[in-house]
Amino acid sequence: MVTALGNVTVVVKDLGKSLRFFRDKVGLRLAFYDRKHKWVCFDTGRTTFSLTTPWSREAKKLVGVRTGVSFYVDDIEKTVRAMRKKRVSFAMLPTRQPWGGILANFRDLD
Repeated sequence: MVTALGNVTVVVKDLGKSLRFFRDKVGLRLAFYDRKHKWVCFDTGRTTFSLTTPWSREAKKLVGVRTGVSFYVDDIEKTVRAMRKKRVSFAMLPTRQPWGGILANFRDLD
């Protein structure tokens, strides 16, 4: 039986730039960087968030494809303000959803 999500991996064009974006602007804690395999992993609690580069010509099609990754934050308004000060672009500022939660969507580099 599946009990929890273990990892989410996003394929990116430039691993170094994406690493700095998610570490320095989004504020994720780097767990490890495997340069040999072009793999970055962030510790996001029980689930890890990973970045990698395309491993084949076919995998290049995965760069920039929409992914639905959500991060929990303590205070969404405060977090968005801090990220905007770091020049993070948002597709949607904090907005209450019909189901009661509040979401904000930032744009990553790809």
